[in-house]
Amino acid sequence: MSKRCLVLAFLVAFLFPCARPLLAQPDDSSGGSNMPYKPSYRYYGPESGNISESDIHGKDPIVATMFAVLPGVFVHGFGNYYAGNYSFGNHMLAMEIFGAGVSLWGYQLVHNPGAWSSYFGGDDNTQQAGYWIKAGGLGLMVLSWIGDVATASDSAIQYNRDHELNFKLESSFNQPKVVLSCRF
Repeated sequence: MSKRCLVLAFLVAFLFPCARPLLAQPDDSSGGSNMPYKPSYRYYGPESGNISESDIHGKDPIVATMFAVLPGVFVHGFGNYYAGNYSFGNHMLAMEIFGAGVSLWGYQLVHNPGAWSSYFGGDDNTQQAGYWIKAGGLGLMVLSWIGDVATASDSAIQYNRDHELNFKLESSFNQPKVVLSCRF
């Protein structure tokens, strides 16, 4: 009896959320869309393919480098993620994770050589290999962080170039100001 109750509870718990959208009635007669109709949505809204002026934001190279330095110490590739270069950011993050795994394996070789001594030919050789493996993993982690810091500003500049955004220093009424210009 209890197995039947568990199966029934399982089916209700997972099938009921799937059935709710099918049973829901539309709120209005315009096809069930809950989004209010605005004529400007046709040209600049979420359903259009056009980009409005409020959707364009340039990427500052200095901010990209700052993001690569501070949060980038923990999450490598963060500066490239900000700059829009997700591919290189993913490579740096994968390199960090792989380097951490190799470092942990080297740490385990150094502090528990008996488990791996048959593979390396004795406890002394296992510990020595563990030091080198741990150093290699830490090297991968450091290289991925340095790579993120070194390329974050270039990625931001490339993003602005690809989207034809330029930071300019202009002077109006004898006061200099920074202006973001874009070409449509």
